[in-house]
Amino acid sequence: MQNFSKRLLGGAALVFVTARAFAQVPVIDSATLSQATTTASNTASIMATNQQILTATNATLAAVTGNRTTGSMSTAAIGSGFSVASAPSFGSLLGGTSMSWGSLGSYGSTAATIINGLNLVATLSGNASAATGTDQAYMGAVNTSAALTGVVQGAQAAATTRAGSLQGASALVGTAPDIKGSIDQNSQMQIQTALTVNEAIGAVNAGNAALNAQMQQMLAVQAKTAQVFTSH
Repeated sequence: MQNFSKRLLGGAALVFVTARAFAQVPVIDSATLSQATTTASNTASIMATNQQILTATNATLAAVTGNRTTGSMSTAAIGSGFSVASAPSFGSLLGGTSMSWGSLGSYGSTAATIINGLNLVATLSGNASAATGTDQAYMGAVNTSAALTGVVQGAQAAATTRAGSLQGASALVGTAPDIKGSIDQNSQMQIQTALTVNEAIGAVNAGNAALNAQMQQMLAVQAKTAQVFTSH
């Protein structure tokens, strides 16, 4: 009986040990493992793509935002040279008032030297001041001529400077590092073109002032002639 019990206990123990041994054996599902591997690979690929998109987005953002320098383009039209805007008001000069040189600077000084060298009379009537219409027209013509002398000299010097500046600016075209730089360069050249056109308009206006002064003199002479004939 005791032997039977021992054998029964031994068999139970063997069954228990065998069951535990089978429970510790790992089970691998090939399909699940393959799917998990594919999922991990796809996730890594998506993360790498997202990083590339983020890098490209940051590069695009940097290329279209922020400030860019345009170098010498910003001073191509005028720079530190002469501008017709420096000329005095031709409207006031034509009125025969005292001469005003505006902001002509050294060009005004040179013009004054040239006009003074002509030894012009102060008035056609011989009076100390321009009291008659003829004298006022004459003084207006003298003042306008003096101002135009300074403007012409300044405009000639500015044209030489502008030509060199625009040539230098043209060398910068295409050197921008990104889209924003190219846009800023294009915008700057449009501004400089507008400033150049404005200088041309100012030069045409100066020419009109000269014609206006000539017309005033002609009218004053005609008026004086009419007075002479009607007074006798």
